[in-house]
Amino acid sequence: MRKIVLSMVMSLDGFVAGEDGDSSWHVMDEEMHDFMDDFLDSVDTLLYGRVAYEMMLQHWPSAEFDKKSTEKNRSFARKMNKMKKVVFSRTLEKAEWNARLVKGNVAFEVEKLKDQPGKNIALLAGASIAQTFIQHDLIDEYRLILNPVLIGKGQRLFNDVNQKLELIESRTFQCGSVLLVYK
Repeated sequence: MRKIVLSMVMSLDGFVAGEDGDSSWHVMDEEMHDFMDDFLDSVDTLLYGRVAYEMMLQHWPSAEFDKKSTEKNRSFARKMNKMKKVVFSRTLEKAEWNARLVKGNVAFEVEKLKDQPGKNIALLAGASIAQTFIQHDLIDEYRLILNPVLIGKGQRLFNDVNQKLELIESRTFQCGSVLLVYK
């Protein structure tokens, strides 16, 4: 059975997005980029909520062809663009960018996905959909990348959660970010 892996960047004060979804505070360097590139190789499906999906849709499809971008970034964009995606939304009418729209029962759809053959499944962005997954105990592994920043307000990942996790891996990056992997 495939695993659902939540991979999110988080500020030290617990936010995954600033006000209005701002992510300009994310700390990223070459080492982090290589790490995320390797992570994408370990999954074959990406899960999004509507807001995160629309944000990603604005950036990644054209990033592959951006001449100002590095070859590494274009290569990463090619991976993102080719991957299967599932978008959970009650309001979207259609999904593009190699995506399938799910309007129904999140837990039922996720269990169906996990039973299919393939690599693991990544939930990369969207505090709201991540909270839904957490509430329904659908996440098998948490990959939290703590950035060395305090942003003060925004969207939190964990609200009203009481769950014991086991640390299975940690890693420090040169940029000061720390990866914490829990199951």
